[in-house]
Amino acid sequence: MGAKIAAFLLTTIACLAAAVVLFFAMLLAMNGYSESDGLWGIGAFAILAVFTALLSGGGAVLLTNRLKTKQFGTAGSLLIAVPVFSIIGSVLEVLCSIIGILVAEFVRKNF
Repeated sequence: MGAKIAAFLLTTIACLAAAVVLFFAMLLAMNGYSESDGLWGIGAFAILAVFTALLSGGGAVLLTNRLKTKQFGTAGSLLIAVPVFSIIGSVLEVLCSIIGILVAEFVRKNF
């Protein structure tokens, strides 16, 4: 049980750290937007980023459990599952930031 909690926490923290870095990059990318337009994109990014981080943490738990049943040790399964799902989560966070910028562009054009 401790390995699952550790996998979830480590992966979720890594993905949220990537989301914070991407948030500041997204602020630079959305420099020309007004506050009312950009807020929609930032809100969409925040919701998607938290959901993605939790989803990646859950994936790390599942992979850790599967690796432990395949005769990997606790440390070995953590050393495999956490980096794999941290990378997957970080890539998904980049997609979330692009979606956030697209939402801000949609609001700017249509409303």
